[in-house]
Amino acid sequence: MITFRKLEEFDLAQVLEWRTSEHVTQYMYTNIEKDLAKQYVWFEKISNDDTQYYWIIEVKGVPIGLISLNQIDRKNKKATFAYYIGDLSYSIIAGRIHPYLYNFVFFELGLNKLYAEVMEGNDGMMKMHLHYGFTHVATFKEHIYKNNRFHNVEYFELIERHWKDNCTKFHKFRADFIL
Repeated sequence: MITFRKLEEFDLAQVLEWRTSEHVTQYMYTNIEKDLAKQYVWFEKISNDDTQYYWIIEVKGVPIGLISLNQIDRKNKKATFAYYIGDLSYSIIAGRIHPYLYNFVFFELGLNKLYAEVMEGNDGMMKMHLHYGFTHVATFKEHIYKNNRFHNVEYFELIERHWKDNCTKFHKFRADFIL
C-alpha cells in the first residue's frame, strides 16, 4: 500500500507546491520561494550529494508526500531525516510511514542512530517520535529565527539497538528505498 520511489525531476512542481503550503512550511526552518527554477537548482545539488536521499511517498501509486535522509555520516553511522505529507487527504496515515524508513536505515543501511529536530508547536511529530522509541535528548532554546521570532527546537534520537530490541512489532513494515 505505502511505497517509496526516488525523487525525480518530474516531481519537482508537485514537491514545490507541497513545500510552500502552510501546513508544511509552518514547521520547517525556512520558508522558500515558490520558484520552480530554484527548485531545479536544488534538485541538481541533491542529486549529486550522497549524504542525502529523497523519496516520494506513494499510497496505491498516488504521490502524497516526501521523505528524506539527510546529513548521512557513514563514519559515525548516523543521519537525520525529515518528511511531510503534502496531500492532506492522506494525513490519517502519516503515522504509519516512519517504521518503513527506520527499518531501511537500521536493517539495510546499517546506521546506528537517527536523530530528528522538531520545532516547538509540532506536538504531533514529537508524540510520534516518542511512540516509535525515540528519546527526547535536549531542547535547543531560541534555536531558529523564523517569522520575526525565535523558536525552540526539540532534539530526539533513536538508537539501532533500541529499535531492534524494543520495537519488534514494527519490524514487519518493510519497503524498497532505491538510492
